[in-house]
Amino acid sequence: MTKKNGGFTLVELLVTVALITITVGVTGDIVLSLIKSYNKTQITNEIEQNANFIMAKLEKELHNAINITSPVTPGGAVKIIKFTRDIAGTVVEITYEIKTISGIGTIVRKEGAGSKYALVNNDIINGVDLSYANSYFTLVRTDPDVVQVHMVFRQVGSPSQSFVGDVTLDTAVVLRGSY
Repeated sequence: MTKKNGGFTLVELLVTVALITITVGVTGDIVLSLIKSYNKTQITNEIEQNANFIMAKLEKELHNAINITSPVTPGGAVKIIKFTRDIAGTVVEITYEIKTISGIGTIVRKEGAGSKYALVNNDIINGVDLSYANSYFTLVRTDPDVVQVHMVFRQVGSPSQSFVGDVTLDTAVVLRGSY
C-alpha cells in the first residue's frame, strides 16, 4: 500500500506560521521606528525653523535700531521691547511682545500704528509654543545699547507625546544707532 502526500503536516504548518509571525513582528517594529523618527524630525525642524526665523528678524531689526524706548532701565527682564528704526527716512517705532494667545506662547510684532501679527506658527496640532515663563528681553547696558534676547521654543501639545523637543536661543545684540 502506498500513501499519497497531498497536504502539509501539522509541524510544517506551525513552523510556517511561526516564521510569518516573526517576519511580520520585525517588519512592524521597523515601520514603527521609522514613523517615530520621522515625527521627531518634523517636530525638531518646525521648532528650529520658527526659532531661527524669529531670532534672525529680531536681530536684524535691533542691529538697525536707533534707540530703545522700552525697557528704559538696564537689568530688568521684560516681555516687551520697543525701539525706533529709520525706515526710508521715516522714524518708526517697532514693538515685539512675548505673550500668550489661547494658551500658546507667541511673539507679536507691531510696526508704528499698524496692526499686530504673530511670528510663531502656533497651530494646535504641529505648531510651536514660545515659553512665556522662560523668554524675555533684557537691556544689558547703555552707550552703546546692548539687548539680551532669551527665548525657549517647544512644540505645542502635551508632554505625554512620544517626543517633546525644545530649542533655547540666547543672544546679545548691539544697537548700531546707539554708539
